[in-house]
Amino acid sequence: MEQEAQGTRPWPVLRSAQEIECDGWNPSTGRSCVLGYHRGCHRDADGVEWLDR
Repeated sequence: MEQEAQGTRPWPVLRSAQEIECDGWNPSTGRSCVLGYHRGCHRDADGVEWLDR
């Protein structure tokens, strides 16, 4: 316990959902989603929204 308190065990790195890439891509244009990890509508750099089928 004392070793963990002294920092010998690294803390996990926390990331926001926006830092995790979304794997969605617009089926009409082939452009990728720019929102990061999310639920609901995807959005590309032009602002076009779509839902996965």
